[in-house]
Amino acid sequence: MTRVAAFRFAVRRHQTVLGSLALLVVCLLLQMATLSQASRSAVPNRLDALLYDWRFQLLPPQRALQLPIVIVDLDEFTQQREGRWPWDRAKVAQLLEALRANGAALIGLDMVFSEPGTNPVQSVLATPALSHVARAELAVVAERYDGDATLARSLSDDVVLGYFLHAEGVHSGELPLPFLELGSDSNPLSLPNMPDYTSNLRVLTESAPSAGFITAIPDADGIVRRAPLVMRQGDGVYASLTLEMARLALGAPWIRLSLAPSAGHSLVTGVHIGKQVWAPLDTDGNMLVPYRGASKSFTYLSATRVLRGDAPELAALDGALVLVGTSALGLADLRTIPLQTAYPGVEVHANVLDTLLQAGLGHDVFYHRPDWEPAATLSILLVSGLALALLLAGRSPAAMLGISAIWLALTIGINFAFWHYGRIALPLAMQTLLVLLLAGFNIAVGFLRSNRQKREIQGIFGQYVPPEHVERMLANPELASWQGEHKQMTVLFADIRNFTALSEALSPAELKHLLNRYLTAMTAIIFEARGTIDKYVGDMVMAFWNAPLEDANHATHAVTAALAMQERMKTLMQEFEAEGLPVFAIGIGISTGMMNVGDMGSDYRRAYTVLGDSVNLGARLEGLTGYYQTPILVSPTTRDHAQGFTYRPVDLIRVKGRQEPVLASQPVCASDETDPKMREHIMQFEQALRCYQARDWDDARILLQVLQHQDPLRRKLYTIYLERMSAQNPNNLPTHWAGVFDHEAKQ
Repeated sequence: MTRVAAFRFAVRRHQTVLGSLALLVVCLLLQMATLSQASRSAVPNRLDALLYDWRFQLLPPQRALQLPIVIVDLDEFTQQREGRWPWDRAKVAQLLEALRANGAALIGLDMVFSEPGTNPVQSVLATPALSHVARAELAVVAERYDGDATLARSLSDDVVLGYFLHAEGVHSGELPLPFLELGSDSNPLSLPNMPDYTSNLRVLTESAPSAGFITAIPDADGIVRRAPLVMRQGDGVYASLTLEMARLALGAPWIRLSLAPSAGHSLVTGVHIGKQVWAPLDTDGNMLVPYRGASKSFTYLSATRVLRGDAPELAALDGALVLVGTSALGLADLRTIPLQTAYPGVEVHANVLDTLLQAGLGHDVFYHRPDWEPAATLSILLVSGLALALLLAGRSPAAMLGISAIWLALTIGINFAFWHYGRIALPLAMQTLLVLLLAGFNIAVGFLRSNRQKREIQGIFGQYVPPEHVERMLANPELASWQGEHKQMTVLFADIRNFTALSEALSPAELKHLLNRYLTAMTAIIFEARGTIDKYVGDMVMAFWNAPLEDANHATHAVTAALAMQERMKTLMQEFEAEGLPVFAIGIGISTGMMNVGDMGSDYRRAYTVLGDSVNLGARLEGLTGYYQTPILVSPTTRDHAQGFTYRPVDLIRVKGRQEPVLASQPVCASDETDPKMREHIMQFEQALRCYQARDWDDARILLQVLQHQDPLRRKLYTIYLERMSAQNPNNLPTHWAGVFDHEAKQ
């Protein structure tokens, strides 16, 4: 690679790196934006959620053991047998008593009793026509048929009621006391405030020692990935149903928040359940739910079978923690989770409760995002982006794809390792997006640069080199170079003899048509022989070999082209003669040697061309073809490098501008095509030249005169030597004379 090419490559690589760094900055800004509350539903977070689900499906969380958690389901079968929900509160009380009778240790109700139940006696008492006696008798038994009172009496320490905290502008029922009262002097908590609630009737709330909210807040895409364990309502902080059940099951006396101060606020980082459990939470009080699996991962019992005691599975209730809820379609408690749609909401609570209890038994089953995650994510993005920006720039598309694929696999693999072994849910979307963006950007830049390079190659070489050369250079741009080079090459000049007279005999249009046909035919032959057209100057064609693509046999290809051009001229002249056009001959000069080749010229016009003494020699040889009446003349170097031909020596000459004499030769034909008679004539002429150069002119004359009769086509060449010897006396020649003929004028 030349210095100029190396400099251009460095500049292009620098520009690509800067573009990659710009994309890195954009990704870093997007990642920082996802940390704000306002952008929780932004595209990066949505992508992260999808990748979270994918990771969850590939590597689901593992449970250490199966705890006795049972879901009593108000399913379709139950409603067919017991009636549609809501039931009479007395039947709910019967269900609680049946659960206790079967040994349930703790019961959580995933339902809310916010409206008074229907008392049939009270309905009758409201009838105006009722007599005083009947009214008095019914009033005595009215309380016996009060379902709310019956349910309240059935509540005890083993029952945890549920209620909703929300922001829907409704206050209904009576809230229990919070586990944490917020004073006016305390720092604001990071927990979102739920201003409204839907709770149970006062009589039920006062009768139940324990209660917890059953609010579920899905992510922006409607999928429940987190479950709130604590929420704020007004000046109090409340526990979820599962958190309260876990506290009771573990025998913990209290629940406390784990807080971290930050800029005048208190950020929630977790919650303590007594001294037994610390559950990591995000700043909104949510816990990532490590689902055991799809629905029915826990033991389900139909509520009607519990009521009627007609199921052998009732033994599962002995010592169990029971969640009463529904999987019926009509009761609108079906959720979408990462593993499944139409997932019973009560089973979400079962998974959370199972996780908390597993932790209470010493098993680490929490999945969380630690407080150092934002800084770690930004650091990973920065390191990954810088490394890829440097690694990808300037590479081939295959290398870029390979590096990007390996890097992406490492990124995903490390993330999955944190998930599987450390239970750390690091975001993956922006890291994946960064790798894809940088890979796509670099590949696109490489593609555009390759296209531009191909257009440059086509623009520079398309009119000068054979189509197959252009295709090779497009496929392998590194093979072509239009920078200045100094290398051994072969140049060919072809010119029409007596072109001035020819042009005067034709109109401009006719001359143009004739030249176009001639130049097209000659160019096709040069292209077929792998040559490069340098230029057309009127009727003159200049071509060269061994650039822009390497050609080890450049001299052979040039001589092959010259012979083919002369053969083509014979048929072309027959066509011209038949059409009434003038016929003409061409002379071809070929020279091989060191030349400068490259894109040369001025700021206004440039061309891919060759320069050098060997180029000038080729032009001089072409000019001398008319003098010797020889169709092709080649330099000694060309003859040495193109070995597969039969040559006739023509003259030892010194051309204008050169001090060293050269032996100009004529390639006659391919070596295997030489007939014996031609070979004999060449040998006789070589003998005549030796006699001529040895000043034995008498023998030289005899040989040349014989050749004039035997080889009349070369009569002009033989006559030149006979005239030279007639004009001089060999005895008067200088002592250093070696038979060199000086051509002082340009032919």
